[in-house]
Amino acid sequence: MAPQPADSKISPPSSRLWSLFRVFAPTIIALASIRWGSQGLVILESVLSSRNGPSTGLPAGTIQAQMATKSADLAVVSSMTTMDALRTRYAASCPDHQFRTSIFSSDPVIIYIENYLSPQEIEYLLQVATPLYQKSPVSQGKRLKTYNAEIRSSMSAVLGTSDPVVRCIEQRSVDFQGFMPLRHLEDLQVVKYGISDHFRPHFDWFGGDANPRISSFFVYLACDGGRTGDGEMCKGGATQFPDYRGRFPARWCRFIDCHDDSGVGGVAFRPIPGNAIFWANLYPNGTGHPGVWHAGMPVREGRKVGMNILTRRDVLDS
Repeated sequence: MAPQPADSKISPPSSRLWSLFRVFAPTIIALASIRWGSQGLVILESVLSSRNGPSTGLPAGTIQAQMATKSADLAVVSSMTTMDALRTRYAASCPDHQFRTSIFSSDPVIIYIENYLSPQEIEYLLQVATPLYQKSPVSQGKRLKTYNAEIRSSMSAVLGTSDPVVRCIEQRSVDFQGFMPLRHLEDLQVVKYGISDHFRPHFDWFGGDANPRISSFFVYLACDGGRTGDGEMCKGGATQFPDYRGRFPARWCRFIDCHDDSGVGGVAFRPIPGNAIFWANLYPNGTGHPGVWHAGMPVREGRKVGMNILTRRDVLDS
């Protein structure tokens, strides 16, 4: 190699690497935050401080703030990308179901379903529902009555049927019931319960309804401290059937609050995300079954998010 003039300056390898680091710092910061969280912040801050932080263009005292911003931006982009990918995949073909069923009661018919929704479907529905929430009304048949927080306090989001992920969940729900046409389903409804929110005991069927609800699913989407990924579990929020008087094996305590002290009686299903309860609202002769009187018990801590899937006897008008 030709000798260098005495006055030439060659950056040592460590300096050249440091310059490259400065160029790609925003990406490195975001990835470190996602991969190692606060630990990544501490390590990077220590490294940059040892290199005379201000000369890097990234003062050590601002690293955490920059990482938080970049991480949040990447999280939004990642969420959108994941949702788009799921939407595209479901538009091409609905996935085979992965759920497992157990008959809890034959009179009334109550079926417990494990893994009715996948974690990806849950996250998708939570994201889609977020801008759609409105105060939950009390309904009577097809008619929405006045808002009454004494009876029902929650926020509801009605999901459109044009979404391919929603459409696949609808198809799964009618296939579960013997492959009936989709047009028997009401629009799916995501319901969010905060602290003290509840739905007092009620029926999903109504006497004299010309097109009664023959069945109901209640699917659990979330039971957490109120923020996605916070690791907390909600307290309360069980789905209670106060008039149930049957007996069941102790193994059901995985899904049922076997130490329920609410004083309401009956049986209380715990809100386990991904799982669902299905019940038939009517006797075979078409009259309403009194055994499916049920309630959404008050949430004591955190939040509960669920989804109503309601099926009518006849095809619904467009």
